[in-house]
Amino acid sequence: MSWWGAPLPADPVERIRCLRVLREAYRRQVKPKLRETYRKVGGRTYGPYYVAYFKRTPGRRHPRLIYLGKSNPSVEFVEWLAEQSRRTVLDLARLAVRHLRAALERIVREAPRVENVRGLVARTLALAFDLEPAGLPQLRDLLDRAPKFTRVILGPWEAWFAERVLRRLLYRRSRDGKHWVPDARLELERWLRDDSNRDVG
Repeated sequence: MSWWGAPLPADPVERIRCLRVLREAYRRQVKPKLRETYRKVGGRTYGPYYVAYFKRTPGRRHPRLIYLGKSNPSVEFVEWLAEQSRRTVLDLARLAVRHLRAALERIVREAPRVENVRGLVARTLALAFDLEPAGLPQLRDLLDRAPKFTRVILGPWEAWFAERVLRRLLYRRSRDGKHWVPDARLELERWLRDDSNRDVG
């Protein structure tokens, strides 16, 4: 299986959105549907905004919406996915998870040597489709133990939370809850330290 025929966007932000959609398809084992949403602000209606909709499944009690924005390449990608067979979509989803694993491993390797960890995360996730996929026989969702700033950028967000994703990638709340403070490097170092302790044990 390869990306041949899949209309992958060139824009990094759109690529990350597509990776999020495929990861959710892998987790739920269902195809996404493209839906329109609207927002009301001050009595005025804005939209349509598009979302990838995932229905509830036996293992996932609630449906999910992944915000895609207005008409753009990620919308076209989800529209293309919706037209494919379930088997094709799930094959692509499994491939995406392998690429995601390779991307996370690359982040772990390179982070100690770079100053801008947040930039490394965003750039590597955007390039995930171009990396050599990890070849491990068993697939687990590494995001379950990945740093929060990595999980958040790939997690399912409802449409009205979409504008917060980038901020949450870059920062976290301070202890008093009043400020956003950068902590990507600290969190990644904590993740690496925890992994090292787990390997020793």
